[in-house]
Amino acid sequence: MTRMRKQSCSKASTLPTEQRIQIAIHGTVQGVGFRPFVYRLAHQYQLMGSISNTGTGVKIDVQGSSDKISQFQRAVIEQKPARAVIAEVVVDDMPPTTFNSFIIEPSDSHSDKALALLPDTAICQQCLEELFDPQNRRYLYPFLHCISCGPRFSLFRQMPFDRDHTSMNEFQMCQMCLDEYADPENRRFYSQTNCCPTCGPKLEPGVEHAVEALYLGKIVAIKNTGGYLLLVDATNEEAVLRLRERKQRVGKPFALLMPTLNAIEEIAEVGEIEKQVLNSAAAPIVLLKKKQTSYIAPSVAHESPYFGVMLPHNALQHLLMHHFKMPLVATSGNISGSPLCITEEEALKTLGDVADLLLNHERKITHRLDDSIVQVMGGQPVILRKARGYVPSAIEMPSSKTLFAAGSQMKNSFAFLKQGQIYQSQYMGDLESVETALAYENEVGSWERLLDIPFAEGVGDKHPDYYSTRYVMKKNISSTRIQHHQAHVWSGMADNHLSPPVFSIAWDGTGYGDDATIWGGEAFLVSNEGMKRVASLYPFMLPGGEKGVREPRRALFGLFHALQEAYQGDAFTEEERINLNMALSRKINTPLCSSIGRLFDGVSALLGCCQVSDYEGQAALLLESAAHQGAKTVHFELPLIKEKNLYLLDWRPMIRQMIERKHSVADLALAFHDSLARAIVSLAKIGNCESVLLTGGVMQNKLLVEKAILELSKAGFKPFIHRDIPPNDGGIAVGQIIGRLRRCV
Repeated sequence: MTRMRKQSCSKASTLPTEQRIQIAIHGTVQGVGFRPFVYRLAHQYQLMGSISNTGTGVKIDVQGSSDKISQFQRAVIEQKPARAVIAEVVVDDMPPTTFNSFIIEPSDSHSDKALALLPDTAICQQCLEELFDPQNRRYLYPFLHCISCGPRFSLFRQMPFDRDHTSMNEFQMCQMCLDEYADPENRRFYSQTNCCPTCGPKLEPGVEHAVEALYLGKIVAIKNTGGYLLLVDATNEEAVLRLRERKQRVGKPFALLMPTLNAIEEIAEVGEIEKQVLNSAAAPIVLLKKKQTSYIAPSVAHESPYFGVMLPHNALQHLLMHHFKMPLVATSGNISGSPLCITEEEALKTLGDVADLLLNHERKITHRLDDSIVQVMGGQPVILRKARGYVPSAIEMPSSKTLFAAGSQMKNSFAFLKQGQIYQSQYMGDLESVETALAYENEVGSWERLLDIPFAEGVGDKHPDYYSTRYVMKKNISSTRIQHHQAHVWSGMADNHLSPPVFSIAWDGTGYGDDATIWGGEAFLVSNEGMKRVASLYPFMLPGGEKGVREPRRALFGLFHALQEAYQGDAFTEEERINLNMALSRKINTPLCSSIGRLFDGVSALLGCCQVSDYEGQAALLLESAAHQGAKTVHFELPLIKEKNLYLLDWRPMIRQMIERKHSVADLALAFHDSLARAIVSLAKIGNCESVLLTGGVMQNKLLVEKAILELSKAGFKPFIHRDIPPNDGGIAVGQIIGRLRRCV
């Protein structure tokens, strides 16, 4: 978008054709080589003036002949660096003055702040060629990058993006690096992170020591760009099991760092879209369907139908893969439930008993950045965990308000609204431990300083016990609470740029409902007047409350109780059955539940897939895994019944059929997914709205989502799923902001 504001111009001491303009460019234009690009362009068109970073982007002051100015303006937009994103261009006419040349000026650090910064990006091809060129002075240097690639947000302290505002300020450039920095013809011209083996960070004890340890089956912790990574030989079952024991991660799948795309294709199914994502500048972990034969150790991801894989994204990882040449488990450097380690002190304290070797360097990490996770669903990439490679980013939301959204309890990210832009933070994890809560508070404070934002009004979840909600309350500021599933809907609408009317299915595990029960099987109709809950899941009691979330067998017990039948199964002792029945009859810690996520749990327990979970979503993942092996030999219906003003999806006939167990587990699991996909169409028909949005944590289930998309399309609806904002609780904060704004409409 371009706005032109004309001002009167003085022509004194200039030719009649001489023109001067100032161009303010907002967007992702820092850390992408934008200033050197404009510098070269100005010299190409023989223009005088300057360019500087500002708190919101860049400012160009340029003077020359009118025709050259016009050509320059077009070229700035059309030929911009590939990774630059221009959100707005504001052009002002200025009175001509005297310039001697075109220069890059010191940054303007006093202007208003916005995050105009590129996320950390994967090493570019030119740097990769330098890395393995014996004649290059950066040969095998683990911190090799240039103006177009490498760490940005992970070492960034404040706007604008200059070396003094990053953790690279502790490394004084040598003369050769300074010469590159000052040379307009050099690809490292004005590169704020420029360094080399002489003047840059040093790796201790060295790549060769790490590779030797990995060959011996040892666990290695490396200080990566956004935090520590734990590595182990992914083909060594004994070593992988040892990592599980030390990291206290019993069954949750590990991610894999793979040497090449060809190596990935040996173990998983890789489509063209998946290849593009794997090779993108973000270089995330991508979930891929396993192939039947694989040399990967079984305990890497034995329960899952998917491998989470990524390619090397920085010089250090490329060096490790170059020498090791085999797949590595690459998992977050922490103990399960704790935040990612980012300092050597944290690593020694937390990972000292986990890793056999620590690979460290002196460059400080200023922002914790886990690896992002992406899965292709319905022919498009969907970000499931948003961190390295995708943060920071901004969503346009016209508003003059300034807001902070605290996000959810699980898979937390927070968000800020400032000057019509929503900035979503990186993935922070589950706010269940004191350490993670402290890391959350520190990162919120860091973003406040980055954006120079007044903490005036906050938005949180309606759940009174969420740490994020309590955090807003203790700040003693004006605050609002947005219902959990409504926040899911608002975030999904923002992600797809949808306007009312929209019909949305919001299915997840647990969300605090307006009636103080556990919601999670909701359908909403969004109109210009607001959002109305029109359907839900037939409710059942969940014995044990929060304990029932971790034990799928308890959800199954609640399903049997709702059917008024005796529990069938051997997951409880006789004494436990008696106590559970007593609790249900007396309604003691047995909250009413309408959650599809808990229905998944109950069915998983009924079919013997999972009785007690080691990690969130395990029961649903095992059920999906079983369904991949099923055949369409059985058919379930989930009828809709109406009670008062609410339609209820009735699971009871389906569960009764399942109890009879006349079919295989795989066939029943597949039929369960099929029935939910058809039920989504039944719900959509109630809404009678063309646009149907699928949101919530359950919509991470690739099998269900793709079946639902197919069924909705066949029925004449237009289905939408998430893309850049996670459908799970990682997207809640964005929805909280929009929900707050909608209340003002």
